[in-house]
Amino acid sequence: MINLGAVPFLNMKPLVYPLERGLVEHSFNVMYFDPFLLSEKLSEGVVDVAPVPSAELLRTNTYSILPGISISSFGRVDSVVLKSRREIKEITSVSVDSRSRSSTALLRIILELFLGLKPEYVKRSPGNGFLEEVDGGMLIGNAGLQARHLSTDSSFFTYDLGELWTKKTSLPFVYAVMATRKGDRTTAEGCGCLVSTKEKGMDLIPEIADTESRKLGLSIEQCMTYLQQRIRYDLDDLMVEGLIRYRNLLFELGEIEKKNEIDFHAELP
Repeated sequence: MINLGAVPFLNMKPLVYPLERGLVEHSFNVMYFDPFLLSEKLSEGVVDVAPVPSAELLRTNTYSILPGISISSFGRVDSVVLKSRREIKEITSVSVDSRSRSSTALLRIILELFLGLKPEYVKRSPGNGFLEEVDGGMLIGNAGLQARHLSTDSSFFTYDLGELWTKKTSLPFVYAVMATRKGDRTTAEGCGCLVSTKEKGMDLIPEIADTESRKLGLSIEQCMTYLQQRIRYDLDDLMVEGLIRYRNLLFELGEIEKKNEIDFHAELP
């Protein structure tokens, strides 16, 4: 049995839905964690493979990336958003979702390196009080989607971080890659079916959208647009270029100590 880490967000569903519904033959046990815990659970051996957030991947030299799978966007993403009472260039304080270091680092890159700001960051869990006594707040995952689509407060500006990244860099942003511990060839070979599972999951997006929309309070169309047009699940050369640019900017920001090489498993069966 291979323990597969996962995050409890809509963007993960096409990667695990066929496994959970028994629609493909597999030897995976799916285990859910908040994104910031995945790297820790992988390094501790609690899980054998996981969609490691890009910032966590780049902070160490201990993981190898499985080919062909990522959670990325090119332009607008809808689920990583900054809600602000002020225009973005006037922000002096911002609350950040404590569950994701990668998105927080992306926000720092945009505010500090792209716009030259030096705001105060306050780590919080999404919910009541998230936007109190700050100029704005960054929301991710399902909370980000709900903030994008369900908010009726017209006094807030809404900024899409995926869109801001691509506008500045002309590159995709890679939020997470599927990775194992470096040297774990046995697990990597056992994960060779994950690409075909992903493809099966993408074929099932209408079914996934119908099921998940009811849980999230979103329309089926909003979920369909998100899974089919906003999130990208492959890992091509341009996405790798985006990952390298993110690494270099993390280094410039002081978020990582050195520019580690990005290690890929060879093509797997």
